Amino acid sequence: MQTKPRAEDHAEGMLAQRAVPTFLPRLLVRKRHGSRRWNALEPLFPGYLFCRFAPTPEAIARVRWAPGVKRLLGDDDGPIPVADDVVGYLQARAAGAGYIVAGRPLAPGDRVRFRSGPFALLEGIIDRPASRAERVRVLLVLMNMPVTVEVDVAELERV
Repeated sequence: MQTKPRAEDHAEGMLAQRAVPTFLPRLLVRKRHGSRRWNALEPLFPGYLFCRFAPTPEAIARVRWAPGVKRLLGDDDGPIPVADDVVGYLQARAAGAGYIVAGRPLAPGDRVRFRSGPFALLEGIIDRPASRAERVRVLLVLMNMPVTVEVDVAELERV
């Protein structure tokens, strides 16, 4: 189902009060504002929520008219179900911590590409893992000379 903007938690709570099982997969993301850095949980699919119910007219009305719900995804025949193995996979990834951790951290020897900045689109190799300040040392070859550059992890993508 689709929720109103930034109302996933509210819709999840309202559906729980109506005894409708829900699943809101969350992703652990690293946020940054200036020199401040912190971890935050965000919905994996912003504006969407999984719920399980029998598609009877009463159940559809109970879900559709819950506060925070914008609409059910479907057509004239009713809601379109999501395969159980898809939801099961997401639940397994979120098991334990209750959220999904994206990818693995960059490690020495990983090939990376700069996304932005003066080295945009150049490729290099991680020399030193991320520090507490979320910076890594990258080995580049510029004008046939090896050069090390220290950059924020957010400026890199794995190749």
